Amino acid sequence: MLKQIIVIILVGLICPLLSVTVELDQQEGTSKPVIDFYADNLVSAEIAGQGYAGVADVGGISFSNLNPASFDIKNDAQIYYEYGLKNNTNLFSDITSNGNDITSYRSGVAAAFAYKFTEYVRAGIIYTAKSSYNIDLGEVYNTHNGDIMETFSLSEKRYINSVNIPISYVLEKFRFGVGLNLDIYHSEINNVYPLENGSWASICGELDFLLFRPKLGAIYSPSQNLSFGLSFLMPVEKELTTNCGFVFLEHNKNIFPMEILVGTKYSTPNIPLSVLLDFSYKQYSEMDEFVDSNNFHLGLEFAPFEKLHIRTGMFTNFDIRNTDYTVTDGLGNEYDYWQDSETFEDRKFLTLGLTYFWRRTEINLAVVDNSLLTNSDVKQTYAKLGFTVQLAHP
Repeated sequence: MLKQIIVIILVGLICPLLSVTVELDQQEGTSKPVIDFYADNLVSAEIAGQGYAGVADVGGISFSNLNPASFDIKNDAQIYYEYGLKNNTNLFSDITSNGNDITSYRSGVAAAFAYKFTEYVRAGIIYTAKSSYNIDLGEVYNTHNGDIMETFSLSEKRYINSVNIPISYVLEKFRFGVGLNLDIYHSEINNVYPLENGSWASICGELDFLLFRPKLGAIYSPSQNLSFGLSFLMPVEKELTTNCGFVFLEHNKNIFPMEILVGTKYSTPNIPLSVLLDFSYKQYSEMDEFVDSNNFHLGLEFAPFEKLHIRTGMFTNFDIRNTDYTVTDGLGNEYDYWQDSETFEDRKFLTLGLTYFWRRTEINLAVVDNSLLTNSDVKQTYAKLGFTVQLAHP
């Protein structure tokens, strides 16, 4: 890909008054899930506290991020707001001189409104800042006789916001849902490419696009204490164009793969304790550099008092790189695509959370952290605060 970009830019430098478009039959870089283990904002303070498990659970409209059949409204309507933070960290410090500083760039904010139209039908709208990162890739220099003549600061940022309209239908032991989800992508790159004289020239790019990805969901409750859930996010393929000044890079093969969640919830009949277990599958192997994602989520919820619920849990986030994948240069030499780095670890997160009920308001707190269960220098911590307010007609 680098050689293709070099050719594109050199042609553009020769013909600065022309717009150059080049087609690339590969996934656009910032749309790959390379550091999704950090970028995901894990929105929903209530779900986050219980191991981010809840595909078979029923709660407020924030549950619709997992399963559009999961959300319910206790009164006539509901409003929701959440604010979340995640720590900055440093990646690839074992293979670069100073590592790459990563900042969250956008906080994990969510805001929503939901309305109960009938005893059977609920609908809402939720805005979510679902994914964000900003990578400082360091600096490179152009020098002459040992003196620095020009400095280039390298960086990459991406954020994904979503607007989702979940609609659920309740029929006795069944709940069905559909989420009309529109993802709003924005990414920027500041990088360099080599010139023939061994110096560097700047390359900057910007990408904005919309992605409509419906999600289907269902919950079946054979008894009051037991439920099973399923959600399915449809795969999408999309052509993307990165704007690099007068050069346009058209990526014709961009895959946003299928995702499936299955889970169960069991509540003990004698004590106020619930156990949740989810399995998530993402078909990342549709991209050659990755393998499928298979992760587990375990959650516990205990209600010592009517107004207080305490949660804990854990979930996995396994490495999705295809370490057997290789590339070949123009001379026929074969190289590993992925350079070994301790940044890529099989992560395990521990979660804690609570909900306090005050009149018609639910106050949710959650902390998610991988420090205790993962042996890695890359520490990740999320802190979340959410409010759900139930509204009733006068």
